[in-house]
Amino acid sequence: MDRSRRRPGCWIALASVLVLGVIVWVLLPRLVCVVANASLPRELGPQATLLALEPALHRTSPAPIRMQVDPILMRRIAADASGRWIPPGVIRHGLGAVGTVRGAGNVAVAWQAVAIDGAVPPRLAVSLSPEQANAMLTSEHGNTLAGMQVAVLLNSVELSAMPDDGTTRHFRIEAAGALRLTGGPLSVSITVRRLSAGLTVVFTPAGTGWEPDISLQIDALEAPLPPIPGVDAASWRHMLGAWAEERISAEIGDRTLPAWFPTDLQVSLVVR
Repeated sequence: MDRSRRRPGCWIALASVLVLGVIVWVLLPRLVCVVANASLPRELGPQATLLALEPALHRTSPAPIRMQVDPILMRRIAADASGRWIPPGVIRHGLGAVGTVRGAGNVAVAWQAVAIDGAVPPRLAVSLSPEQANAMLTSEHGNTLAGMQVAVLLNSVELSAMPDDGTTRHFRIEAAGALRLTGGPLSVSITVRRLSAGLTVVFTPAGTGWEPDISLQIDALEAPLPPIPGVDAASWRHMLGAWAEERISAEIGDRTLPAWFPTDLQVSLVVR
């Protein structure tokens, strides 16, 4: 008699636990965001800031810098970056992070990293105004050409990944703008009507990560020669290519990239 009375109660308790477990599982990403956001924002290096986690970021308007990553890879990246183990299933489709990247003159550009099912390889799309791009490029490192300080003024840029994968990546660059060269009392502005170039990045295993080696090949350069004695068109193109390689390498910082860095990352960049 007592057993028959206990059975309905046991089933009700079990059903309650199961329902509660399902509710917690469904709401887990939101709970994680609530807990994590209590300790944010957080600085990610000298220029980037992580502002918040969002449980349904895929439903919001895209930011100027937007990265789509498969949830499994995002879990690995987040675990490595935070130094904490993240249970499977916490990072799901739509969950993401938002933040800003700061350039010169306190210019801040918003970024998003969102988990998207099937984003293999991961995709990075950057869409900036010329003002934002120029602020991001402002740097004191590797900023001399022919002994003169260089300021880059972009009008337009299109960068796209060529159809390849693995540890050797090829990109195509089309750009237009101007270079301002200054040295002492001399100041020269050079209009770059068109620059077409190929960019190759080779990732070499180094310790626990990747060491990128960058080379740039200028295919077309429509720009008047600066008034530098003894410099012809071929030399000017070589000098500009070497300077651009140095600038790109300086932006990466000559640091070893972590092992989870996706070498097959699809990249598209538009400045206009």
